[in-house]
Amino acid sequence: MTATTVVDQVDLGDHVCWIHDDDTDALEAVGRFAAAGLRRGHKVVCFTETSTPQAVRLRVDAVGVPTETAVAAGQLRILPALDAFPGAGRPTPAALADTVRREVDRARHEGYPGVRLSGDMAWVLRSGVSLDELRRYEQALAPLFPDGRVAGLCLYDRRRFPAEQLRLLTAAHPGTAGPLTPRTWSPLLRAYRTGDPPGLRLVGQVDRSNRDAFVALLDELTALAGPAPVLDLTELSFADAGAATELARAGRASRTGIRLVGCQPALDRLLRVLDRVPA
Repeated sequence: MTATTVVDQVDLGDHVCWIHDDDTDALEAVGRFAAAGLRRGHKVVCFTETSTPQAVRLRVDAVGVPTETAVAAGQLRILPALDAFPGAGRPTPAALADTVRREVDRARHEGYPGVRLSGDMAWVLRSGVSLDELRRYEQALAPLFPDGRVAGLCLYDRRRFPAEQLRLLTAAHPGTAGPLTPRTWSPLLRAYRTGDPPGLRLVGQVDRSNRDAFVALLDELTALAGPAPVLDLTELSFADAGAATELARAGRASRTGIRLVGCQPALDRLLRVLDRVPA
């Protein structure tokens, strides 16, 4: 099983934490991720740190997708991560998220059907950004993905980020993968925006490994104006007690409440119990 086989399964709408411990594996993953986007006519933006922009470009060429035309047209942008953030001093989570949103907005205005963003997160170690700020930045990106126009691949090197830190950071992503991930992989959770009334449809599972991403989606849902938003859980096959607790919290925090559709019996029982527990 190669890393590239798994990377090929990352699609628009996915925000994936890619855990690795080898620079060659990381470069291969980014190259494959970028090449897939170019083949599909997407805008591709790669924020680098360990590998140089030239090395990434050569990797994409080696995969079999020539980059010269794409770079000249602006379809492919490869730049050092710290060069992407304007201004001096330590970037804040809001500023980091705004930088990514601008890239997404630019791709939309340029007429691309989607944008694929990869980031070597090792740049954080020389930026002054704290672990909590990095986690909040990853959560702040959650609203970008349910529209199905953005794919994100965040690369974390386990040699640079201790296991306890990685557990916190992976939880801010709906899905986690790496070079040894089995062929059957797909992101643990996928979210799709719905309308009339507005809401979200969740597919997959929620547990401790992606709970912060789930919380970020709930926070976006409860911030919507208008009637009670709909959360379609028909295809949510599992949610642990922590997820149920967060769902109950979000419902209480919302001015209009959240209308649940397709709630599985086990989750429904948990929510009924939590509803009888004082907040």
